[in-house]
Amino acid sequence: MRLHIEAERPNPRKMQPAVDALKRGQVIIYPTDTGYAFGCALSSPKGIAAIRKLKGLDERSPKPLTMIVRDLAEVSRFAVMSNSQFRLIRRLLPGPYTLILKAAGDVPRSMHNRNHEVGIRMPDQTVCNLLLAELGEPLLTGSVTPYEDGVPELEEPESYEQRFSREVAVVIDVGPVWPDPSTVLRLIDDEVELLRQGKGEYTP
Repeated sequence: MRLHIEAERPNPRKMQPAVDALKRGQVIIYPTDTGYAFGCALSSPKGIAAIRKLKGLDERSPKPLTMIVRDLAEVSRFAVMSNSQFRLIRRLLPGPYTLILKAAGDVPRSMHNRNHEVGIRMPDQTVCNLLLAELGEPLLTGSVTPYEDGVPELEEPESYEQRFSREVAVVIDVGPVWPDPSTVLRLIDDEVELLRQGKGEYTP
């Protein structure tokens, strides 16, 4: 199913099939501030396993899975950080950043990488915010475009509906999007490591 949604003024009623799919533990494709992404409810082991398969990441992978949260309180709930790291996070978020942190106890073990880390995102994007508000919990997320493969192409929701018809229940279509990857920062042991310079500006 593909839902045609206005990016800046999404109608909650029109988005309801996507929220219902998430509550059933299914995977959707939805827009973020950096392009289209797979998403599932954080509480869905089935959804987490499906996204791992779609992304080619098993639990032994050094690359952590990422969740989208609503606010800084949820960052504190799901990640371990120092006071200086929290001050940096408060300065950066919401925005096009993925922050790699030690996973706190509330993160499902099925999300951990081999180093017990987790990615945290808080996009400044209306559709994301509405999904989180209606779902009532964070979203496990993973970009549809593999940025590591070079220059990404224009993302067409219609083609995603056809390509992932068996794996994805709903595609939220806000029109074609040029993906622009997030800036990835690893915040471990009170150090800041720039893993990828992307859309978000960062200077040490």
